This record gives sequence, structure tokens and C-alpha cells, in this order.
Amino acid sequence: MPLLPEHTFLRCMRAEIAKLRGSLALTLCVVAPVTVAVLMALIFNRQGGTDLPWRMYLLGNAATWAYFMLPMTVTALTVLVAQMEHGPRMWNHILSLPIPRRDTFFAKTGVVLLLCAGMTVLLAVLAPVLGRVSDALTPGRALTGSFDWAEFAGVLLRMYASAWLLVAVQLWAALRWRSFVPPLALGIGGTFVAVVATGSDLGPYFPWLIPTNALGSNPSSASVALLVGALGGALCTAGLALDLSRRPFA
Repeated sequence: MPLLPEHTFLRCMRAEIAKLRGSLALTLCVVAPVTVAVLMALIFNRQGGTDLPWRMYLLGNAATWAYFMLPMTVTALTVLVAQMEHGPRMWNHILSLPIPRRDTFFAKTGVVLLLCAGMTVLLAVLAPVLGRVSDALTPGRALTGSFDWAEFAGVLLRMYASAWLLVAVQLWAALRWRSFVPPLALGIGGTFVAVVATGSDLGPYFPWLIPTNALGSNPSSASVALLVGALGGALCTAGLALDLSRRPFA
């Protein structure tokens, strides 16, 4: 009995999740948010000066994540996910299975977004926990003010949603070329341009700067970044699936 179309995407998702077991992708998704949370806790612990409001500490974690670690992690993650098929040259086999090709690529995107969601949740938990630990271990300096975890979680959620376009662009490149060099170069180049062009009026439209603009310091830019990131990500994902479904893989 042929598979029903509405079932194939979930089957593909389960297959993609199964491939992740024991892969470096899962390790990367743990190391990246842990690194940000530990780094910010160490900076607070080692840096002298006056007390620091909790809000600034948590937003510092979010800014560090959005500005550098998220774009570089997405670059590496999409390359690792794509190389699961590129490396052993499995595309011809996978695309010959009796399922719509587009579901395979939608599932790839879905798994990467799921991993990004996991990293976001991990950072949302670790940042305040390590902040309290660092606060307790730091003499003469304290985290002050109210601890608003809901605001911090909301900022991270906006950044996650707005990063969809970045994920789709990087995954498209990683799946389009068998070599890992083009998507890696794209990610490094995009991150470098983002560093140089921080504060640019084009920030809410540039995939590597969109999560930073979604932080919310400028409400207008944050709204545009969220809309462009989420809607652009959905459209880019559709283009990714359409393009790759029609192209032959060597």
C-alpha cells in the first residue's frame, strides 16, 4: 500500500532524527550554548566594577549568542547535517525512495530548526543558572534588580524565529554543493560582513544580522527583523525544496 502524502514528512523527520544519534551535530548543539553561558559567567566573575543588573547580564548572553555564536553554529550545523548524505554519496538512494522529494528537504530543514530550538532552550536555562553561580562566587560585585526570565525567554524566542532565514540560506548552500567549502565560506563571509556592518540600516534584512536586530533594542527594527526572518525563512525553505527536488545529485 503506498504511503499517504501526509505521512511522508513525519517519516522523513523520524529518519533524520535517527541519523543524528552519535553524530557531531548533537555535540555541537550542546557545546555552543554552554560556551556562551560559561563565557558570560566568567566575564562577570573576573571583571571588576560596579554591580550589574540581571537584565543587562541576560541580554548580554542573548547578544553574544545572536551576534556571533548562532551564525557560526548554524553554519557548522547545516554542513554536518548535509554531509550525512554527501559524504557517503547517499542522495541517489534516498531520492529514489517512494516518497516525495520535497518532504526529504523539508525534513532536513525541520530537523535543523528543531536543533536550533534545543540550543535556544539550553541557553535560556543555563544563562540564569550560571549567572546565579557566578554571582555567589564573586565577592564585591553582584547581579542586582529583578530577575525577569520571561523577558529573556521572549528575546531568545524572537531571535530563534528570526533566524529561520539564516538557517534556510545556509542549509540550501550546504545541500546544493557536495563540498563543505562553499557553505562554510558563505557562513564565515556572512558573519564577517555582519561584524563590520553592525548598526547598518540593512541589518533587519541581512540574514546574519537579523537575529541581532531581533533583540528588541529598537522596536521598529526588531519587528522588521522578525517578519523578514520568519517569512523569508518560510519562502526560502519552499525555494530550497523546489530547487533541490529538481536537481540531480552525483
